Amino acid sequence: MTEFVTNKINPHVLPNLHIWGWDVAIYLFLGGIAGGLLIISSAMILLQKGGIFNPSERVEEYNKQIQIASLLAPVVLGAGMFFLFLDLEFKTHVWRFYTHFNLTSPMSWGSWALLIFFPFSVFQAIVVCRFSSKPSFLFLARWEKLLEPYLNKIAAVNVHVGMGIGVYTGILLSTYYARPLWSNTVLGFVFLLSGISSAAALLLLIAPSREKQFYTKIDMYIIAAEGFATTLFILGGVTGTESMKNAMFYLIAGPYAAWFWILFVLSGLIIPLILETLEAIGKIRFSPLVPLLVLVGSISLRFIIVYAGQDVPTFA
Repeated sequence: MTEFVTNKINPHVLPNLHIWGWDVAIYLFLGGIAGGLLIISSAMILLQKGGIFNPSERVEEYNKQIQIASLLAPVVLGAGMFFLFLDLEFKTHVWRFYTHFNLTSPMSWGSWALLIFFPFSVFQAIVVCRFSSKPSFLFLARWEKLLEPYLNKIAAVNVHVGMGIGVYTGILLSTYYARPLWSNTVLGFVFLLSGISSAAALLLLIAPSREKQFYTKIDMYIIAAEGFATTLFILGGVTGTESMKNAMFYLIAGPYAAWFWILFVLSGLIIPLILETLEAIGKIRFSPLVPLLVLVGSISLRFIIVYAGQDVPTFA
């Protein structure tokens, strides 16, 4: 008796399919940081105007960190888009993303979200960087005066746009149902929190001494939430369908287990959380090693998820 398989998806044609590589992993990392920078800078603008910070933690209006974060957000996302562009098979067709909007396509949603991210993040940067005090930036100074009355509204939009971009870096993977490791609704939440944590770690590296504890507290709370989300991500896999269980065990107990537990969980979450907690309560002093560990853990997570998700046998 001979069995014929009439569709392309069979173990003899597609035993494994690798479509994404290092450039996509870097895009996911930079996109998460860009979203995190926009969320933090925009939230600081909104919160300090409402007097929510404690007097000892309140930062000066449009201080250097807000300016740097606002400036870096579109720059970092632009760098990330360059790496995504490298992955495109037909690079001259990129304009086709903007000829229509597909409600069921996450890439279509992401492409149009970027069109909102760039102008609004640039508007915020123009206002907070105070170009009116620099005669050589006369053109930007005019835009600053025009946009400043709307800064609160721009910042409010940017908080949501930053969250959308941060979540999108995970949703971009989670909608690939044929990849059981990626097909987890919590992945977007994990990537969002990881992006915010990475952005806080980046700001912590360059913040002046008097503000380091403020960013340490932000990062500490976000890492704790990221650890909780990662736990849900693992539980969702091991309690899901048979293919999801196989994929999750491939990650946490298979070829990628050492990378996942040591580089991401231990070095990127547990050790930074312990050290930042001790720093927040005044037991130890700031060390640049902590934010560096967070950044290494964050980029490692993207590489591990991207590669492990494609290495899991399609017909396991």
